[in-house]
Amino acid sequence: GVFQGSATRAPEPEGASEKRQAAAAEYARQVRRVMQAAEWPWPEDVVLDPAKQPRFVTSVDEFFYELQYGCHMDQVVVFPDGVRLLGQQDVVHPEIATALALGDDSARARNAYEVLERLERTGLLDAIKGKVTYQNHGASRREATAGGSANACMRGKWEALQRECPRDSRSSVYCAELRLLKSYPVENGLRSKRKSTLRRTMRECVHESGVDVRKMLFWDDFSEGFFVGGHLSGYDLHTDCIPTSNVGSVFSGHKLLAIWDAQDGTRRIMRDLRRELFVPPLGDDLLAGLGRACCIAMAPPGSVYIFSGTNAHAVCNVGFSSAADGATPERCLCVSSYEAFVGLHREHADVLVRTCNGADSDSDEDIVDFEEEVALNVRTCVRSMKESRQGQDEVAQDTVEHVLATSSRISRCYEEEVAREERALKSKRRRVAGDSRSSTSPSSSPGSDTSDDPAP
Repeated sequence: GVFQGSATRAPEPEGASEKRQAAAAEYARQVRRVMQAAEWPWPEDVVLDPAKQPRFVTSVDEFFYELQYGCHMDQVVVFPDGVRLLGQQDVVHPEIATALALGDDSARARNAYEVLERLERTGLLDAIKGKVTYQNHGASRREATAGGSANACMRGKWEALQRECPRDSRSSVYCAELRLLKSYPVENGLRSKRKSTLRRTMRECVHESGVDVRKMLFWDDFSEGFFVGGHLSGYDLHTDCIPTSNVGSVFSGHKLLAIWDAQDGTRRIMRDLRRELFVPPLGDDLLAGLGRACCIAMAPPGSVYIFSGTNAHAVCNVGFSSAADGATPERCLCVSSYEAFVGLHREHADVLVRTCNGADSDSDEDIVDFEEEVALNVRTCVRSMKESRQGQDEVAQDTVEHVLATSSRISRCYEEEVAREERALKSKRRRVAGDSRSSTSPSSSPGSDTSDDPAP
């Protein structure tokens, strides 16, 4: 049955360990076949280093547990075939899906530049925003940005890209963090509106499967990011600006991801190679940097993956189709999405608190907004636990108490929300009491008002 949100992991089904071992073996076979077709953009001895391999989950229940209660610091967790098993195959925005034409070999776009050309003809570029980058081949190992680095309307980005991007760099164009410019209403019991380009977000999917997603410290599916790029497009080395994890879905192509351990590894690699692109040709410093990664994963098409954005990470898109079932890998687009979240494991809560406490709340608006949303989520989590009929969730309770005890700003926002709720409740009670008195007053009883009656 579907995991319902209990912090106690159910007894492992018979054969679960064997399934994970089989998934790992199949992963290694597919990686070799795809990377051989791609001519190994990252070295084989690094990508297949036994000490750097991802961790696998093979069932929906295991995946849900990882989201809510698992720890994935310094790890990448891969759920092979997760998109299909979760029913997320057809969630891409219809106009974007048409422009991608993933299921039509004769019409599918070869790169993100072609996708933007097609979206321009539909008018959708005026309705979405995001970032657009490309590689100046031979000029720099850092990405060039079209229309500036800010997340902004794609119409301006496309116009800048046409002016600025050399013809031989078009295949490297990467569209990142795409979302709608304006929010639209949704009715799912979770939020009233969102900007996501997906028909159904991962958060909504998990919620509809019976998991209480309100019982999380954070989960942003309001403005989830959508990504499109060709073979060897990439995202440079960085850490996320807010201390969250990412749950990603791969709809096409392979996502080759390296992460560095959250302590010394992240500090050193960010000092040495911050904002460098890990795409071929790799210099000696990039090769050495990859050698220091704590985990390297190549999430295959149809998979779902999880990692912490507080780990320094870099992405190289491998634009080849699946090698599953002996198939020959063919060139294709890389298409994916992600949502930021923070589960209930104590280590992820600790990272959240340390990062927020170390930030300058007077100048970092992203952290301030994040802390306020975490406080609201903690309040919702407390209410959810009180309403739950599934028994006490000691892990959730412990994590909530820990966050409130160790983050003064989140605690203050939480208390302000509690006070606001209490004021609203008192106001509602006064209105109800006033309505009750009015309904029982003699002057308001039927037939009691004789002011318009003629004098006897």
